[in-house]
Amino acid sequence: MTVELPTTDKYTDVQESAVELTSRYAGTVPALVFRPTGDGPYPAVVIGVEAYGINDFGRRVAASLAHRGYVVVVPDYYRGHGLKDPENYLDFTEVMGAIDGLDFTAGAHDQLAAIDYAAGLDYVDADRIAVWGYCTGGTLSLLAAELSDRIAAAVLFFPSQPTFPELNRSRPVNAIDLLWAIRCPVLVIYGDQDDIMPAAGIADLRERFTRWGVDHEIRVYAGAGHAFSAPVAPLRNDAADRLAWPDAVGFLDSHLAR
Repeated sequence: MTVELPTTDKYTDVQESAVELTSRYAGTVPALVFRPTGDGPYPAVVIGVEAYGINDFGRRVAASLAHRGYVVVVPDYYRGHGLKDPENYLDFTEVMGAIDGLDFTAGAHDQLAAIDYAAGLDYVDADRIAVWGYCTGGTLSLLAAELSDRIAAAVLFFPSQPTFPELNRSRPVNAIDLLWAIRCPVLVIYGDQDDIMPAAGIADLRERFTRWGVDHEIRVYAGAGHAFSAPVAPLRNDAADRLAWPDAVGFLDSHLAR
């Protein structure tokens, strides 16, 4: 199957449903499930959406992966109280406020709840579950990969919070300090113009993975800044996204195919 960019969330061979997950840390969590129409068993992917929340872009990614044969679970870590307009990529004030108010402890548990939910579905192969995340959702996916022993692969698009300005109840640990706990292959994606992860940070990330024997790939895309796969300017870098998407899908296929 050709690896095409996610341009639609409507496929005749994909079913979408809404569910409620039980999160150990913070009660119930609304989530979307996208699944192929066959019987399975299928591999599964739990998506940590970007800080704008579940929007058209996140739905297209989820549906496109389901079209490729994955059951996809997308938890809403804002629990229905996210941005007023999750499609507005031009308003950085609201999204930064949402990030500042996010409980990362709860969000990480939401990812774990989605992993447990996927593993319990009779049409999912519980040995083939991956996490896949963008930006803030990339941080939550990274934390899930560090905390869960059920993950077979992790695809992390430019995690936004490798470290926090300060640690507290909602941000009790820096994700970068738990890399040693990862037990699955990891693909990390950044642009070389991303201020969150400059060249020195990439070198440190690579050294940590190597030191602790984590199976990893780090892909850095020229000319791209943070959140380069966003659907619109000024964040989007089309050339980088067209390279990164097939790289990510290929990595996922290589580790979850059977």
